[in-house]
Amino acid sequence: MASVRYYVSQKGERWNVQYDGKDYAFGSQSVAVLAAVKAATSAFSFGHEAEVLLKGDDGKWRTEWPSA
Repeated sequence: MASVRYYVSQKGERWNVQYDGKDYAFGSQSVAVLAAVKAATSAFSFGHEAEVLLKGDDGKWRTEWPSA
């Protein structure tokens, strides 16, 4: 099965989760990461490899949650 990735990054004062070309806005980093992990866990339960990536202050992406 295909792998899915959820990207969490700050945009202004909001935090966004980007998935499948769409942005979902959240009020804090912790809420955005939690939402992304829940979505990734669900995708994993359907047989997809899933990953949540968080953009750091240095602009680099790091894995926040891997399914494997």
